[in-house]
Amino acid sequence: MKIGAIIFGVVLVLGMALTLFGGGGGKNDAGTPEAPAGSTPTSQAGGSGPGAKAKSVKGGVPVGYPRTKDGAAAAAVNYQVARSSPGYFTDQALRHQVLKTMMAPSALASQQAQDDQMVKGLMAALGVTEQTAPDMVMRAASLGTSVRSYSDDTATVRVWMSEVVGLPTDKSKLPVSGSYSTYTVILQWQDGDWKVATIDQADGPTPLVPTDQSASSTDDMRLANEEFEAPRYAG
Repeated sequence: MKIGAIIFGVVLVLGMALTLFGGGGGKNDAGTPEAPAGSTPTSQAGGSGPGAKAKSVKGGVPVGYPRTKDGAAAAAVNYQVARSSPGYFTDQALRHQVLKTMMAPSALASQQAQDDQMVKGLMAALGVTEQTAPDMVMRAASLGTSVRSYSDDTATVRVWMSEVVGLPTDKSKLPVSGSYSTYTVILQWQDGDWKVATIDQADGPTPLVPTDQSASSTDDMRLANEEFEAPRYAG
């Protein structure tokens, strides 16, 4: 769980958000070690990848990836992005549809239960209501991927992501805050596509914030959230 140098209440809520981002079927026995020397870096950030693309969109999730390393990397990124929209947190039906689309059948029930529980806690901690839900900021973007292992049936992909979460209102329990995480996504080839078996989250490489750069005001953050479209899917 990512802990920043901020007051306890903000730390608690942000930690809950990142736990949800990284939840899943549990850690591997090996945990999340650094990528081995033989791992393959790919360039799947913000649609600038080497060419692997989904064939279509189902339930708001890009699906239909090639059975290649690049295809697995694109799937890992897109599935995490699909879990990071405000609608994923405020609309249970949408959340369940996203999970049904991306998860392996054997992992669906546990992931759905975990995400539902964490969403409930996060919304309460943020103080999100029907009136403030449209203003909620929840975004994530890939900064890069590394394929740790690959076969035609299973792939393990690490995704370095930046995340922004919060409620841009003066009375918010959590001002809009940013963080960095690394996700280890294990995918299985099932029914002609990559499906998620487990997701594990850990702290990611975090850059230094310049001392002369201050946080935007609540109004500026709200306007930015309205003006700028969320990051596009990879590929």
